[in-house]
Amino acid sequence: MTNTIALGASENMSDPACENCATVLVGAFCHACGQAAGPPAASVRAFASQAAADLTNLDSRLLRTLGTLLGRPGRLTREYLDGRRVRYTQPLQLYLGAAAAFFFVNAYRPFLTFDPRTTRVVSSLNAIGVSGTVSRESLAPLASRGISMELFRERFEATVTGYLPAFLVASVLLFGLVLHLFHRRAPAGYVGHVVFSLHWSAFFLLLMILDRLLPARPPGQLPGLTDALIALIASVYLGVALHRVYGGGWLPTVLKTVCLYLLYQVLLSLWMLSAIALAFTVLL
Repeated sequence: MTNTIALGASENMSDPACENCATVLVGAFCHACGQAAGPPAASVRAFASQAAADLTNLDSRLLRTLGTLLGRPGRLTREYLDGRRVRYTQPLQLYLGAAAAFFFVNAYRPFLTFDPRTTRVVSSLNAIGVSGTVSRESLAPLASRGISMELFRERFEATVTGYLPAFLVASVLLFGLVLHLFHRRAPAGYVGHVVFSLHWSAFFLLLMILDRLLPARPPGQLPGLTDALIALIASVYLGVALHRVYGGGWLPTVLKTVCLYLLYQVLLSLWMLSAIALAFTVLL
């Protein structure tokens, strides 16, 4: 009895263990923490080779994710819900990457502006827009504090831009709640709806990047053919994604698509208005 126990302990001690978490290894990667079983690179050449392999794997997964997101509406959400997740970038990472790219492009062509001469605030994304004129009385205290209208413009636009990401995340979560109200019997529950919302919002932000790179519409001009085409692409994408993820007939899907797309526009309008209102509250 004693010899058997001693032999078992000896065999366990000879098994290779993960250097990160000490779990006994049964393959090329630790099944507990995911770290590679091999030792760290001992030469510059080995380090460069390993870094290139990691980068290639990351790039291939990102390219596969973007290709699926752009070319197969709803497929990423369906794959996630069906448990096939390792081949794709995680939903939150994908959404945050799309949001970062969107705000990078926004620095090139801001979608929100404040005109110091007319005190008019304009914010627009494709056909979605909010605008209004700030009363001179509200801005009167700025002069007593030695703040010029041009300086206020810079601070205002920077403050709104700083608040927008947080409000954008809130709009994604709210859209997930709207989806939950439309599909209460969906087996994945609210989390599944949030995953759909993250994927849809990532696509929409990428589409809005394209919108920002196209020639700007003159102030006061009504939405034109380009705006209508982008809105059509977005709504068709949403409809196909809803059908692929939630199923059901095409007629109910089309009706839900119209409602959900309009509600999404409302959420984006509230997103802009909330950030603008908070910025004015802080700065004035």
